[in-house]
Amino acid sequence: MTTKFFVLKQDLFKYILPHGIPRNNLVILAGEGGSGKSVIITHIVKDALSSGEPVVYVTVDDDPQTVLMQLESFGVDTNKVCSDKQLILVDGFSYILKTTKPHFCVEEEVQVEEPDKFLSILTRVVEKHGLSENGLLVIDSLNDLFIQMDPTRLILFIKSLRAIFAKSRNILTIATLHTSTESFKEYLASIEHLVDGILETSNIHPQLAQAIPIFVRQITVRKMKGVDSKQGYVLYGIDHEGLKPVVLQLTK
Repeated sequence: MTTKFFVLKQDLFKYILPHGIPRNNLVILAGEGGSGKSVIITHIVKDALSSGEPVVYVTVDDDPQTVLMQLESFGVDTNKVCSDKQLILVDGFSYILKTTKPHFCVEEEVQVEEPDKFLSILTRVVEKHGLSENGLLVIDSLNDLFIQMDPTRLILFIKSLRAIFAKSRNILTIATLHTSTESFKEYLASIEHLVDGILETSNIHPQLAQAIPIFVRQITVRKMKGVDSKQGYVLYGIDHEGLKPVVLQLTK
């Protein structure tokens, strides 16, 4: 069976994952707060939308309006992609507020306290919009879900997420995970063998940051099944065109 790939348009990803990511992969985008995860996931979503791919985006960390504003800041016409049902939001944040009127881009609401129902609702959404062999599923983030589960339930949840969406439907599934605390780093280590890929971001050492005239962060492909990748940490920056690798030249 021929492997199908989700091609990433950003120069950074052309550098670290030149062939793209297999569509049947479950990938964790992990990193500490402020290490660039939000910008990375926004650009991946933007590229998917610009290629005509449907995107189901589960908003757990932020309300839908904030997610849409982030996409708009990078040039996405959210009114159009929402009206065309190319971008479908699943709101896992606003139930806390109880009185918030749903945004018209929101298809369903979920609660992190109910992981089984969470998966059931996501399945209903992707089936309704015909995601199979195409599209992108984003869960931003896993943190609140993880703290609801004991280790056994966590493993079952990750296995189910991978099986239902990535493996059965060939939908590239990317979930973010904030690893600012040791406990969440342990969570990541506990599921590493269950997922297909891990992209890990971090800030660079302050001494190095002072020596570079532009603001940069770093990313590494810690793991990615089914595809070649650049090894080690790669510096990257952001300009008006998107995410760019930064290659330093040593001078005598």
